[in-house]
Amino acid sequence: MAETDELDIPLEIAFVGMESSDHLSHQIKKQAKKLERFRDYIIQMRVALEADHKGSQKTEVNVKVEVSVKGNMLVAKRSGRPHRSVDNADFYGILREAFDVATRQVDAYIGKHFHPVKGVAAATRPARITRLDRERRTGILETETGQSLFFQESAVSGEPYESLEEGLEVVYTMAAAEGAYGPEAASVTRAVGVRSEHE
Repeated sequence: MAETDELDIPLEIAFVGMESSDHLSHQIKKQAKKLERFRDYIIQMRVALEADHKGSQKTEVNVKVEVSVKGNMLVAKRSGRPHRSVDNADFYGILREAFDVATRQVDAYIGKHFHPVKGVAAATRPARITRLDRERRTGILETETGQSLFFQESAVSGEPYESLEEGLEVVYTMAAAEGAYGPEAASVTRAVGVRSEHE
């Protein structure tokens, strides 16, 4: 087990059923930096890498990322079974996936339970564009819960309205008050690697 102090977040790394690896520790710290923007809410992180030996050709690698945040413990797990003996390349992809899931979980949890701090876009939620009115330059989003939200061109950030398409995955923030057409999104941004918090 190795303790690291190169991040703004306390991080503990555990190797189970395998030798400690400086290369893998470096990769873990690199991936953990994805979560540094939430450091005001994260108490500690623990990453466990396990090699489950089920035979010379059946070693399964498991990665578990535990993030202790204010009021909860979030856990992301990913597994894989390489064709041959465990090597670093097998872990890199699984590590990346586990941290991507952990990042989405933390983002969703903070967005639900806390107000964003220092510009962290934590209150965003995933949705999909279901309708675009090119003439009026407006659109409709469908949220994960099936709610329809109206949005105007002025809410779109990061790209021009013209680049939007129906079916596009986006993230949004809710307007403080309903508009003339009912519930409205205050901001709409193309989603990058955003999935359901239930994943």
